[in-house]
Amino acid sequence: MSGSDPPPPADEPPGGDRIDPRRSACVLIGVGGYTRMPPLGTVRSSVAGLRQALTDRRIWGVPDSRVWQLLDPRSHDELTEPLYDAAKRAEDTLIVYYAGHGLLDAQDDQLYLTLPRTMKGRPETALAFGMFRDALRRARDEGRARRCVLILDCCYSGRATQDAGAMAGTGHIMPDRRHVEVQGSYVLTSTGDAEHAEAPPRDTYTAFTGALIRALEHGDPKSPGDRALSLDRIHGLVRDELLDRRMHTPWRLDQNGVGALPFVRNRASAVPPPRPAPARRALAAVGAAGLAVGLFAGVAVGYGLRERLRPVAEAAGDAIPGPCGEEGAELLDVSDRLARPPGNEHLGSRVEGLSALALTGKGGEALAMRDNEPAHLFGVRMGSPEELRPEVTSVRTLKGADGGRLDSFDGEGLVVEEGGETVLVAAEGGPSIRRFRLSDGTQAGEPLPLPSGFGYAPQGRAQEGRSLESLAASPGGRYLFAGMEGPLLGDADVHGRHQVRIQRYEGEAGGGYTPDRQFGYQTEEGLYLVELVAVAEDRLLALERGYLKGVGNAVRVYDVDLGGARDVSDRVLDANAAELLVGKRLVVDLGRCPPGGVRVQEAQPNPVLQNVEGMALAPERTAPGDDGRRTLYLVSDDNGRESQETRVHALSVDLGG
Repeated sequence: MSGSDPPPPADEPPGGDRIDPRRSACVLIGVGGYTRMPPLGTVRSSVAGLRQALTDRRIWGVPDSRVWQLLDPRSHDELTEPLYDAAKRAEDTLIVYYAGHGLLDAQDDQLYLTLPRTMKGRPETALAFGMFRDALRRARDEGRARRCVLILDCCYSGRATQDAGAMAGTGHIMPDRRHVEVQGSYVLTSTGDAEHAEAPPRDTYTAFTGALIRALEHGDPKSPGDRALSLDRIHGLVRDELLDRRMHTPWRLDQNGVGALPFVRNRASAVPPPRPAPARRALAAVGAAGLAVGLFAGVAVGYGLRERLRPVAEAAGDAIPGPCGEEGAELLDVSDRLARPPGNEHLGSRVEGLSALALTGKGGEALAMRDNEPAHLFGVRMGSPEELRPEVTSVRTLKGADGGRLDSFDGEGLVVEEGGETVLVAAEGGPSIRRFRLSDGTQAGEPLPLPSGFGYAPQGRAQEGRSLESLAASPGGRYLFAGMEGPLLGDADVHGRHQVRIQRYEGEAGGGYTPDRQFGYQTEEGLYLVELVAVAEDRLLALERGYLKGVGNAVRVYDVDLGGARDVSDRVLDANAAELLVGKRLVVDLGRCPPGGVRVQEAQPNPVLQNVEGMALAPERTAPGDDGRRTLYLVSDDNGRESQETRVHALSVDLGG
C-alpha cells in the first residue's frame, strides 16, 4: 500500500475474496468534446460522477491516487497510455471505463472508440476496439492485477463481446475466451451489439452511467440485509432502471466468476454505514436539510423526469460567485429586480416578456426587447457583473415604416448596430428582419430578404412558433447571423436533436445585407436554438433552451466553430447530414451553476433556471486574474406570468483565443 492510501474502513463487506479498493486502480476515459461529430455534454459529468462514487469510502473507497481520469484524449496512444500506468498500481483489480461515441465500420464490422476529431466513415480517426483490447491485455500482463473490469458506455458497445452467445431476454452474455483473453475478467456494456447508447442532454449523466452511479449511491433496497453488492447485482439494478425507462438493456460478460464477488457496499443495507469523513459532513447536512434536484431523463423525442433526493455536490457551498460544472464558466451574480415592483414597470409599461438582450457599448447599459404587444425596447442599466442591479431607464415603442403600430410582431433577436443609432430586430411575426431608428422607434427601410424556406407555408417551410428566433452581428458588422429556432419542414430530427439552420448575411452596419451562406446546426435532445452572439466572423455562441411542464427548463450555451463549415442552402438536413453540421463545444450549463439563493415558483431542476431567451457578450474582462475571460449576460422571458421570473444572470466565461 502506498503512503497516500488510507487505512481500511471499519465496515469492510464480508467475504474472503472481494474486489479490494485499496489494492485496485481505475482508468476513467471520457470523450465528449467532438469537433466533427455531435458533442456529448453529459460525458464529463458522467466521468466526474463515477469517480466521486468509486472514491467515496461509504460506497467503495478506491484512493484518489489510484484513479487516472482522462478527458478528450487527442490520439490513440494518449487514450491507451493510462492503462499501463494504472496496471502497475493494481495488485487486485484494474477497472477501465470509457464513455463517448461508438462507431461501426462497414468494412470490418468492428466497434471503434472515438476521439475528439473522429470523422464518420474515417476509421483511421478512431481506435478499433480490438487495438484497445490488446493494449489493455498487454498492460495487465505487464502489471500485477488479478482481475480486469471493463465498462463501455457507447453505441454498439455490446460488439465488444461479439460472437458470444446471448441468453434471450436477460441481457446476459456468456463467456468467450477469444474476446476477453485473460483469466478473471468482467465486461459491462451500455447496449447490445447493434444499438445506440442514450445521452439525454437534460440528464446530469448519460443514461447508462447515470443508472450505474445511482446503483452505487443508493444500493439495492430489495436486499437490505446484504451488506455488499456484486458486479452482477449492479448490472441487474442498472438493467431494471433502464428497462423502466424503455431504454436499451446493458450487456455483461463474466470470466471466472468475477461478477459474483463482493464489490461495493450496499447503501440500502440495514447495517449502519460508517460515519462520513469530516469533509463530507457539510454535504450530508445539505441533504438532511431537504435539498433535492430533478434528474432529467430523455424518452423518445421528448424527455421525462425521475426525481431523486441527492445532495448537489457542485453546490456544496452554494456561494456566488461559483463554478458551473467543469466547463470553466462561473456564475457571478443573479438578479430578479425586474420581476417585481418597482422594477417590473416603467412609465406605465410592464417590463415582461424579455426575449432578447444587446449591450449598447456605453458602460453597463443594454437594450432588452419585449416579444409581446406593444413591441417595446427597454433601456437597462445593468450594474456591475459581480453585483447586478438591473434598472429600466427608458422605453421605446417600435413602429412600422408608416409610424403605425406593429401587430403580431413577436420580436426575438436584437442587434445594436455600430454608432448606436439603429437596431436590427428578428421577429417571428412575418417572419422578418427589420431595422429601426432608436431616436423614434420607427422602421427604417425595407425588411432584409429572407431565404424562401424561412417563411411560413405555403411559400416557406418554417414551423409556426419555431421560426426566426435569433440574430447576431460579427464585430465590425460585416456579417449578420439569423437562426431558426426549430427545423424547417423536410429537415430531420435525429433522436430528438433538432437540425436547424443559421443564415449568414454579408453587408455593412447600417447598410444593406444580402444572404450569403447557410449553416446546419444540431441542438441537443429536446432543446431549441433561441439566441446567437457573434464572437468573431467565424465563431458564434449559441443558446439552447428547452422546457417541459412540471419539470422546468434546461439552458445551455455552446461555442460554435464556423471555420470550414459547409453551405447547406441547397441541401436537405436529413438523418445522414452529420458531415454538414457545424462543430460546437459546451461553454455553460446553467443547471449546474450554484442555485444562487433565488426563489422559484414553478418546478425547476435548479432554482437558478428560468426561461432564458436573451444573451449578450461583453468585451474581455480586465480585472487581475481574469486572463481574457468575458462576461456573458442572460435574461429570461417570464411570458407575462406571475409564476415565472424576469431574471438576469451574469457569468464569467473562458472562450480561449
